[in-house]
Amino acid sequence: MNDSPRAPIIARLATPTPLPPPVLRLSRPEALRVVLGLLLAMLLGALDQTLVSVALVSIGRELDGFSLTPWVVSGFLVASTVATPIYGKLSDVYGRRRLLTIAIVMSCAASVLCAFAQSMPQLIAARVLQGLGSGGLLVLVQSVVADIAPGAERGRFQGYLSGVYAFAAVAGPMLGGYLTFYLSWRAVFWLNLPLGVLALITARRVLPGRGAARREHRIDYLGATLLAGGLSALMIALTRLGQGHGLAEGGTLMLFGAAGALLALTARQERRAAEPLLPPALLRNRTVVLCCAILALQFFVLIGSTVMMPMAMQSLTGAGPDAVALRMLPLTLGIPFGAFTGGRWLHAAGSIRPPVLAAGLLAATGAAVFAIVPALTGLPQFLAMLTLGLGLGLSMAPCLVAAQTAVAQHEVGVVTATVALCRTLGGAVGIAVLSSILFAVVGAASAAGASAPLSVLLAEGARGGTVSPDLIRGFQFAFATASLMSLTAAVLGSQLPGGLGSRPAT
Repeated sequence: MNDSPRAPIIARLATPTPLPPPVLRLSRPEALRVVLGLLLAMLLGALDQTLVSVALVSIGRELDGFSLTPWVVSGFLVASTVATPIYGKLSDVYGRRRLLTIAIVMSCAASVLCAFAQSMPQLIAARVLQGLGSGGLLVLVQSVVADIAPGAERGRFQGYLSGVYAFAAVAGPMLGGYLTFYLSWRAVFWLNLPLGVLALITARRVLPGRGAARREHRIDYLGATLLAGGLSALMIALTRLGQGHGLAEGGTLMLFGAAGALLALTARQERRAAEPLLPPALLRNRTVVLCCAILALQFFVLIGSTVMMPMAMQSLTGAGPDAVALRMLPLTLGIPFGAFTGGRWLHAAGSIRPPVLAAGLLAATGAAVFAIVPALTGLPQFLAMLTLGLGLGLSMAPCLVAAQTAVAQHEVGVVTATVALCRTLGGAVGIAVLSSILFAVVGAASAAGASAPLSVLLAEGARGGTVSPDLIRGFQFAFATASLMSLTAAVLGSQLPGGLGSRPAT
């Protein structure tokens, strides 16, 4: 046994630690070339999530599995959420280029399996594999930007990426609908193959290799397993709520209980692990926590609105799918324009708080208009949706850049993955909560004999029949909740630091 005073120092030097990802010293044109080259990977990851939603009816009809169609989306979402923090940690250890290659190849291979699926269980299994690949694309691309650009400059580049993601999030269902109508639902998955090949070639060309330097490292496999189990249980429980299952149902309560227990065990394991998957220090970093909370709230509104708005348009105004696609255009264009503007605003002013505060107020205003008049049409609808879209986009780049700047360079991948995880969870909670509000309001009236079930009311409204006041009230409560979430995001945004500050020492 060595009792020398130098022993603790020697022990710390011998402790395996990950090799920090290199901070690439690139000129602005070189950095821009890398970012533009990675936009295809970002687009692939975003379209994987959104293309299939409009094709679900056709899929259920052909594969004779309507009861399982929600899991075509949910299975992907669960797998993507689980994979996100794991990719962040592994990329900090093994490098962005290698992990990005794995993610793209896995996503493309899964797309082929989806296109050839002959039954609903086969398709769901392939979508889970696709989610495991796609879960790494968004976080890895955003981590690369943190490696190649300083704080304020990074905001400009993250604005490009956020704009592409936001555009695909809203435009994906439109593209998927047209492909399904004119070709087949299988074309939705075949589209990913040429896009993925181009993304892979481009990413391999613009990203440098890791280099020869290595250090020993330890991967927290137990923590990863516990986190994967806890997030899976949580996502499945939220999905059940969004599909109309009650919170007090035995299956839902068991899932929430399992999620709570597994995530508590994850927290305990992360405090003990030599190299934790999610370092507890991140949860003590005020800027990181605020940014994660703000983006979770904004994605609550973003994803929830993209589900609620088309439903409201069809059931309250009798609009067909083609008309809905056109009416969604202000939101489709407003979100990426807001994301781009937020990045430029941060780059020009070097300040986080103003764009984030403006984002929350604008989004809250846009959602509040629909809470007052959910059946809005014409120019007022256009302006309200544009305001909502601008607000939802403005905070994306500044919050991500602020979180990345608040940690040391070797934690950039982890913190980027943590932010992405919070966004995904926020979106899942948004769908679950807003759908549950609609079910609850209409369900209460239906149980009292004053209204028909929700499915009947939605169908009658879509056919141009009489619109139920209970259905209108349900949408009003849902959009009022969305407005409140964005207002809360604005309050949190006012607590952010004004400037970017300096990165902590590694």
